[in-house]
Amino acid sequence: MSTKHSDPEYRKNARLVRQQVAIAHRRGEDVACGRCPRPIEPGERYDVGHVDEHGGHGIDNLRAEHIGCNRRHGGRLGAAITNAGRGARRSDRLLRW
Repeated sequence: MSTKHSDPEYRKNARLVRQQVAIAHRRGEDVACGRCPRPIEPGERYDVGHVDEHGGHGIDNLRAEHIGCNRRHGGRLGAAITNAGRGARRSDRLLRW
């Protein structure tokens, strides 16, 4: 688990989101994935993701998301960070003597 997701505020609020999803499913209500138009079905595993990845761990910034939707988004963010560091060619970073 990442440092971000072991934060006490995130853990507390993620638990609240999971409780809200469970209550909605018990009532027979649909729970929408935060990243795609498909509903999260009762009994289906899901992640608690961030609306804005820089917005903190408040309950208003967390939502239920399909595991695939959440992790695909996280993979894209990670790739963007990695690729941004590759802007300069290796030869441009070598010391000039």
